[in-house]
Amino acid sequence: MARRLKSLMPGSAVDGHGGGLGSLGQADDQSVQRDLPAHDAGQPGEGGDGNGTGDRNGAGSGHGAGEVPEAAPTALLDRPVKERRRRWITGQLRDVPAANPLCDISLLVRVRDRLKELPDQRLPRPEPEPTSGADRSTGSAGGSGEGDQGILAIRDTFAIVGAAGDMAAAYFYGWLFANHPELRELFPPAMDEQRDRLFGALTHIVESLRTPEEMAVYLAQLGRDHRKYAVRPEMYTAVGAALIATLRAFAGSAFTSAAEDAWVATYGVASDIMIKAADDAGANTPAFWHAEVIEHERRGHDIAIITVAPDERFNYRAGQHVTVQTSRWPRVWRPYSIACRQREDGLLRFHVKAVSGGWVSNTLVARTSVGDPLILGPAVGSMTLASAERRDLLCVAGGTGLAPVKAIAEQVVYEESTQRNHRNIWLFWGTRTEKDMYDLRDLWRLTDIYPWLQVHPVASDDPAYPGMQGNVGRVAARYLPHGDCEAYIAGPAAMVQETIKMLTKTGMPADRVHYDDGLIAGRKRVGTGT
Repeated sequence: MARRLKSLMPGSAVDGHGGGLGSLGQADDQSVQRDLPAHDAGQPGEGGDGNGTGDRNGAGSGHGAGEVPEAAPTALLDRPVKERRRRWITGQLRDVPAANPLCDISLLVRVRDRLKELPDQRLPRPEPEPTSGADRSTGSAGGSGEGDQGILAIRDTFAIVGAAGDMAAAYFYGWLFANHPELRELFPPAMDEQRDRLFGALTHIVESLRTPEEMAVYLAQLGRDHRKYAVRPEMYTAVGAALIATLRAFAGSAFTSAAEDAWVATYGVASDIMIKAADDAGANTPAFWHAEVIEHERRGHDIAIITVAPDERFNYRAGQHVTVQTSRWPRVWRPYSIACRQREDGLLRFHVKAVSGGWVSNTLVARTSVGDPLILGPAVGSMTLASAERRDLLCVAGGTGLAPVKAIAEQVVYEESTQRNHRNIWLFWGTRTEKDMYDLRDLWRLTDIYPWLQVHPVASDDPAYPGMQGNVGRVAARYLPHGDCEAYIAGPAAMVQETIKMLTKTGMPADRVHYDDGLIAGRKRVGTGT
């Protein structure tokens, strides 16, 4: 039945935050908690949210619609054949269902269930070790799902394509631009980072096949974010065709008809959700915001704290990030976490670290002045206070990864101002040396206002530093006050992953450890000129 759903959508990259299927627009980063899409944490050679490279504590990193088309794919898998329309896809006529504007979690649930019913046409796999209770390497922690043939087919073929790395990504974009040259102008000049986002976004979708709720949130966020690229619904078909062509070219005999059916069905539903989310957002919010720099303060030679005033009300939640575009580098978007809570005056603040070869970060730090214009994408990311309830907070930051956790701390201080019982906050901030602690004075001021906040600076490479020394994640785990708290982590990818490992070893439940995996998904490249 899935074979009749051969309709395709183009993907989008995580905004950077980490992405969908490789941003249809600029090199942007996307993301959601345990967020995906996107959002990488700083482009190749570019800092973003403190997720770039540097020392163990992140001192060397920057912090960084249209209407639904007539033949838009849907997940109404039971729709009679007579209600379907014909569409030309990758050189063949395929049956597709008529458009349906209602895209919600139930559609993804239905797709998931249908994927389980597909026949197993995969290549033979080695039998699992009899003593191992773990899931297959391509499965999820919820079990191998021996009957989830469609899901396993998607994961198997994606693993093959992923192993091809840059060759597969280059083939994807080469096919896309050769068949649709008009789309090339939507992308930035340097495509290396874009390729990383493509696979980061696909990885998030593949990993969330068994969790429709998570995927629906992620895809809706992607759809809203891609409005800033002026993405049209028909572009989803073009990118979807490129994806299928790439899978067919690199997965070879593993890309059976059942595997293709599984990819097409899932992809079609995803495009509907993104298109609908973009359409809904267009009713009451702009696709992007024009903003003006009203304060630019250098903190050392390579860090700047920038305050901007959007021309319209900009809503967000503490812990989220946005993508930023400068007039110097049009069509190049870079992600930065907002370093303050939602303010009454509407101003936003960013911590930016300039890194070698970073187009946007160096522009923001060294070539931006008061009065300069910026363009902001919508706020994305789910590393917010919503899930913390009334528990105490453990915040761990590396380098300019301080920005989102500081915003979360400010939000708690604001919300708790009228409470009798206050939540405790333990904030561990790691840098390479004491001189890299660029925002320590403001943190001490915050502790004066809110005595339940404890700030613990940690230096990783400064023997003369009189305070805590070492890897900030290990230090935080060692001095964890108690296990019944909510953890928020931001910084370089290695630092975030190490901190997660240390905290879970202490017995902290995984669902209480929060980070923006869209910002840490991208692998670092060197010399790409971003």
